[in-house]
Amino acid sequence: MMLAVVCAGLPGWAGGRDAETAAARAARHARVAERRAGPAVIVHRGAWAVAPENSLAAYTAAMDLGADGCEVDLRRTHDGVLVMFHDDMLDRLTCGIGSVNDITFQEMLTLRPRRELGRNLFGGATTFSSVLDLARQRAMLLHLDVKEPGLEDDIARLLEEADAWEHVVSINTYNSSRLRQHPNFKPLAYKGPGLGDQRRDMDPAAVQAQLARPGQMIMVDDPRVAAYILKRPARLVAPMPVQGGDSPPKDTDSFPVEQWLARLKGGNAGTNAQHRMKSIIERAQAAQRLGESGESSPQSVAALEALVRHPTAHAAWRVHGLDASIAAWALGQLGATSSAPVLIEAFQSTGPVTNSLAGLRAKMHVLPALGELRCAMAKNFLLEYLAMNEAQARKSGPPQFEDATRALLHQQLSDAELAAVLRSANLAVRGTAILESLDRPTEQRSRVLNLAVPWALDLPRSPPGESR
Repeated sequence: MMLAVVCAGLPGWAGGRDAETAAARAARHARVAERRAGPAVIVHRGAWAVAPENSLAAYTAAMDLGADGCEVDLRRTHDGVLVMFHDDMLDRLTCGIGSVNDITFQEMLTLRPRRELGRNLFGGATTFSSVLDLARQRAMLLHLDVKEPGLEDDIARLLEEADAWEHVVSINTYNSSRLRQHPNFKPLAYKGPGLGDQRRDMDPAAVQAQLARPGQMIMVDDPRVAAYILKRPARLVAPMPVQGGDSPPKDTDSFPVEQWLARLKGGNAGTNAQHRMKSIIERAQAAQRLGESGESSPQSVAALEALVRHPTAHAAWRVHGLDASIAAWALGQLGATSSAPVLIEAFQSTGPVTNSLAGLRAKMHVLPALGELRCAMAKNFLLEYLAMNEAQARKSGPPQFEDATRALLHQQLSDAELAAVLRSANLAVRGTAILESLDRPTEQRSRVLNLAVPWALDLPRSPPGESR
């Protein structure tokens, strides 16, 4: 299932590579040259506040909102298709367990979303070939992030076939030494580090300061403030349609809930690393199916809570505590408000891996799960967490202010509480709250946004009635 994207083409564009006329090609290259002259606004993974990250819809939305190009992440599926996907593992964005190169392209198309991504619930899978077609249609600049080795020959071949080398303005240094040495690669310089960090891209002063620095490009996670400062016109973003309806149906009938519950409880992880990994993955899959089942029995909740309390350790950070993390997600899906103390305790737990990738991995889904539990304890914990400074938050692991903000906005807030978040001194909190209020508007959010940060109402935002 792929997102349907309708893109405005350049003059003479007829919808395919072979159909590009000489006049259209000249117009495209002229527009690319204008963008390369700068200042160019490059959007990290596309406009993922609006549509699923690294999807055609996200890249299209970025351009509609005033960007010049996008940073895209390349990986290869098990059957050799180059696709856009950032993470090493599937489970932050989808209900898949494992990595992109574990599954085929067709299997990737069937993955359900783990969380709401932008205003679409399903992003499908985006091929590099389709990105190059979009880049040609929109004269879009490209920053290539090659996530794994062995992709360079295919990337170079596709760029050559698409006559798209001029679109490439940056390539990350790892896994890409030959691409970076290619005679057709003409890099541009960034004016500074990515402004998406701590959501500085939503702070007009920070964006203005970086635009004044030497270089040709800036990178943002959302282009709206940069486009506003540069006085670029932007379209009012409408929901991106999905071909074929909603996300794929849940498949929870293959095994009765009792069997998934037994699998969740069963098995000694042992000491063998391979056996332990297999056991972690099996329990993670069982936890996921219990969450998808919607059957919140005392037995299921108790088993999931036990797993959250006792994550399975592993030397490989990609699976360390994965079973506990998915169990936390499942409790959120089941609306198990009585589990809020267990989730809070798990998030606050400390240990030798707290500040490592492994520690973050084990807690990845806890804050979003707390957002799903509409209760006073979850809400108060999230408010307290967002009031912390970075040093205080780091005591329980790498700060997750953006996830915590999105989770809090799932709760019922008073006008005063919402205004406090929108005015937060923490840029990550304030910027995320502004975007959520723009892209998932309610009567309350629009009213409080007008009082707390009125300048933000000049940015493009979702049409009324598009809140979830």
